[in-house]
Amino acid sequence: MVRRGVSRWVLASVALALGLLVGCSSDEDSTTPTVPRRDTVPLAYENPIGIAVDAAHGRALVLHGREASSGPAIELVDIEDRSLVGSSILDYYDVWDVEFLSAGEGCFAGQPQGNIGYAVQFFSLPDLQLTTRVLTSTTIGGTHGYLAVDSAGGCVYTSHAGTPQGGAVFKVLVSSKSLADADDDGLAPFSLDDSLVQGLFNQPARVGFDGGAGKLVVGNRGDDFITIVDGSIWGTLHRGVGLTFPVPGTSHLSTVSGGLNGIRPEAMTGSDGIFVFAGTASSTPYLARFGSASNGLDFVESFPGVAWRFRNSDLVIHPRQDIFSVFVPQHDSTGYGMQAYRLNNLRPVEASPYHMLTMADSSISAVAVDVLHDRLVVGSSMEPRLELVDIR
Repeated sequence: MVRRGVSRWVLASVALALGLLVGCSSDEDSTTPTVPRRDTVPLAYENPIGIAVDAAHGRALVLHGREASSGPAIELVDIEDRSLVGSSILDYYDVWDVEFLSAGEGCFAGQPQGNIGYAVQFFSLPDLQLTTRVLTSTTIGGTHGYLAVDSAGGCVYTSHAGTPQGGAVFKVLVSSKSLADADDDGLAPFSLDDSLVQGLFNQPARVGFDGGAGKLVVGNRGDDFITIVDGSIWGTLHRGVGLTFPVPGTSHLSTVSGGLNGIRPEAMTGSDGIFVFAGTASSTPYLARFGSASNGLDFVESFPGVAWRFRNSDLVIHPRQDIFSVFVPQHDSTGYGMQAYRLNNLRPVEASPYHMLTMADSSISAVAVDVLHDRLVVGSSMEPRLELVDIR
């Protein structure tokens, strides 16, 4: 009986001591920093060439070109759960640009195998199954283009830098997966091009869409102007009657500025009616801002001692007024990083450059922005992962 009572007393003492220890541990834990949230998302492959973010659904599409170890491939990730949803190897010679179209559909621009031309390829989500392919232009005498989405109008635009003509832009209807005819004859060619309106384009490359104004913004690599086109012009023109620029619904915005010659949009992005492009002229890197209703460039800023590190579309804009910046991968005397520039004056933001925590800054290969959660989504040329970087 005594032994049993002692055992009960010992057990009670041990329980009390454990309770005190747990209480102390809880108090100590409450004063220690919380564990940082995970800031990477795993991928199957490295070296993405393009990233598109669907912030409303917490997802990102990651596109890999032929330089990746996978060759052309596409991946879907959940950036909230930090997980890989799926990946698919693409039977394409190469790919260049990718976009979300809806919660259940996306598209990319690429060159299918067989040297049959360039195409806009649609695919379903989340399974990444390829559906309809819309061929746009041949590969003879021209180079691939990029994508711009008009969500309200239900269409995708894609550019083609052709020679000897100045180039073309194609309009693909999402509902019917067909080309909209830029002239009124219902016959190929369906594009808005220099044979339809002479002098309209000169090597169109980057394209954007100003949804508020309903205007397509086309960056030309072959001359000192941006082409602005009203999206409603498709189907209103007549081929073969000798149209020359300008025609109603089109305009040019001069990029000639100050002492810099050959100011061309090597990379371009836009949001909420504000567009920014970057390039290098006479070994001097520059940024330029404009709008689809501007009479010329709003302003140009040059940055001696800086080298841009984008290779595709890697300018991204966060338009909200408390951030209001464009982000550019660059290299300068301090090293590599993601530099932010204020949209109202294109001057560097003091809180930048942003540096990667889990990958080498010099390995940045593609960038997108999640405007809902205020973060950059960055891909690496060396590691199969994305890094999420909070914007300060």
